[in-house]
Amino acid sequence: MVWLYALILLLLAAALVVAYRVLGTPSRLAPSDYDVVLEDIATSVERAASRLRQSLDEGPGQSLEDQATAAHKIFQTAYYQTLRLRPASGPDLAADARAAIGRACEAYDWSSRMLGTESAQNPLVLEAARRLMDAGDAVLTQVERKQSAMPDAPRGNTGP
Repeated sequence: MVWLYALILLLLAAALVVAYRVLGTPSRLAPSDYDVVLEDIATSVERAASRLRQSLDEGPGQSLEDQATAAHKIFQTAYYQTLRLRPASGPDLAADARAAIGRACEAYDWSSRMLGTESAQNPLVLEAARRLMDAGDAVLTQVERKQSAMPDAPRGNTGP
């Protein structure tokens, strides 16, 4: 009977080690995949922010609260992805862009938190949420400009 408990304890310990290794290390992607995923994160954040801003422009109500709740999940997920995402090899040329997208996600996240509560009826809260969204928009615009100005680096085995 003791050996059964020892086996269960050993299996649980192994599962914890595996979970720690998976969750504790950054996601490593091939350089081309890294760029695509980073662009996808920025695009999904922009779409969620525009939907949230549209609901904010329509005024406080159930639609705004629902949209803020949905957007909060997207912003939070995108923020954590920017923390974990890394290229599999070579230098991280998009580290500044990744960090900037993370900062924009934080601003949008706080805005969505403010708009997802009963405080969204308060004009001061609405104004603060708009300022946070404007700050997030400014950061994403800067990221887009920097990414469009950067030439694509050769990746992998490219022939002459």
